[in-house]
Amino acid sequence: NLTQNPHVMSAIRNELSPIASRKAATGANNSSTMVIFEPEETKSLVYMRAAIHESLRLHPPVPIERKTAVAHDVMPSGHVVHAVDTLLISLHSMGRMEGVWGKDCREYNPDRWLSEDGKKLRYVPSHKFLAFSSGPRLCLGKDVSFMQMNTIVAAMVWNFDVEVVEGQRVQPKMSCVLQMKNGLMVKLKKREM
Repeated sequence: NLTQNPHVMSAIRNELSPIASRKAATGANNSSTMVIFEPEETKSLVYMRAAIHESLRLHPPVPIERKTAVAHDVMPSGHVVHAVDTLLISLHSMGRMEGVWGKDCREYNPDRWLSEDGKKLRYVPSHKFLAFSSGPRLCLGKDVSFMQMNTIVAAMVWNFDVEVVEGQRVQPKMSCVLQMKNGLMVKLKKREM
């Protein structure tokens, strides 16, 4: 997503710049080594978090959610569900539904996650964005996952220019966790600071 949207990469680098400058001023990083961002430093980065949310919307780690009804019920749509019926919810499809995300549902657009002024994340209910499930089954590791994604994305985006190798066919691998069938080949080049 980032290699296909250089303006997003640039916006994330602009958000990381003050942190990297502070680290350089205090001598926290040798200029010849990579800048490593600590979880506390990346926690408040709004635009980067919006970009991560947008990637998770289009490429949820668990593309299909399976639920089993414990009792007879009627769905909000009017469909009847009987006890022990199994419901399959395609999070992969749901992240691309115009009725849920609007006309630009297939586009990578981190701005959809930002408030009007762009200074904080917009509230999106967990039943709309199911990458970490919803309600009482909300993933306990959600905060840890974001902490890890923030630090990894920050280090990659700040320290490297990433170019996707042309000519490869990117397709999903059948699995309970979303993977790429042949991986994703990229060229990494250390950024000149």
